[in-house]
Amino acid sequence: MSSKTPFLQNLDTTFVNLWSLLRKLTAQGFIGRVHVDLGDYSADIYLNGSNTPLVREIDRATNSETLEEGALHRVVLRTRESAGLINVFSGADEATVQPLAAPSQSPPVQEPPAQAESFAAPPVKNSDEPPAPAVVNEGPNVEQRPVTVDQPSASVISDEGVYRAGSFQDWPAILAASGELIAAVERGVNATGQDFSSLFHAARLELADDYVFLDPFAQTLQYANGIVTLKTEPAVSVFVTGLSEALRRTVNAVAVGDRARRVRERVALEMLPVVRTRTDLIERSGWRAQLDRIAGTAVM
Repeated sequence: MSSKTPFLQNLDTTFVNLWSLLRKLTAQGFIGRVHVDLGDYSADIYLNGSNTPLVREIDRATNSETLEEGALHRVVLRTRESAGLINVFSGADEATVQPLAAPSQSPPVQEPPAQAESFAAPPVKNSDEPPAPAVVNEGPNVEQRPVTVDQPSASVISDEGVYRAGSFQDWPAILAASGELIAAVERGVNATGQDFSSLFHAARLELADDYVFLDPFAQTLQYANGIVTLKTEPAVSVFVTGLSEALRRTVNAVAVGDRARRVRERVALEMLPVVRTRTDLIERSGWRAQLDRIAGTAVM
C-alpha cells in the first residue's frame, strides 16, 4: 500500500459512481492508481494511459488474488452492491504494477500450481458435465486462475483445452454471431408491435456507465440490419456480458402482462437457428451461457 497522501481521499461508493470517476480521470490523462476498499474485497486499478488498464483484485472471503486486464466491470459492479471507500493516488510510480505476491496472499497464490498439476489428470471430477472424452471441467479452475474469470458453460466442446468459454478471440466471427443474435431478438420484439431500436437504445443508455462500449453516443458499438461493428475491442467476457444484459432488458421491457410468455418463447425460437448454425462459436465466445437469460426461457 502506498504511503502517499491520496490525490482524492475517502470517496464513499454510496455517492460516487466509480465508472464515471474512471472515465473522467482517463479523459484528463491521469496517471496513477485507484484503490477501492469494500471490506473483504479490494481492488487497485492502474491507470497508465492504456485503454484496458490492469486491475488487481483481492477477495479475502475466498482468499484469492487476481491481476488481469478487462476486469473493470467486476469492480464497478462490486462498488454498486457494497459500501466502501475509493482513494486515488497520482504519479507514474503508482501506475506501476507490482507482481502478484503480497505476503498475506502467498498461501492462495501458491495453491494454483498444485491444482494445475492435477488439472490434466482426474476426469472423474466431471460428473456434472455431459459425456466428453478426456475433457476436464474447467469451472473450479477458471475461478482460481488470475488470467480469467469466465464461467464455463454446461456443454464442453472438443477443443475446450485450447479455447475456454469466453476466451475465444476471433472478433470477426464473434461480431458476426452477435449481429445475428441481436437480429433474432429484434425480430421477436418487433413481432409484438414494439420498436426494438428505441428499446435497445434505452437499455444501452442504462448500462453505459458500467459498459462504456454500449454508450450509443460514443458510437463504439453500432448495430444495423443484423450487422455489428466495434471501434475498440473490450475483453470478450465484458463484451458478451454487457451486450447480453442490454438484450435481456430489451426483452423484459416487452415481455409483460399476459403476453410475457409468448414474447419470450418467440425470442427463444428466433435465436435457436443461430445457436444451431454457430454452436461452436456460441460456446467458445461465452454467448451460450447468456441465451436463456436474454429470452427468459430455455432456448435449447
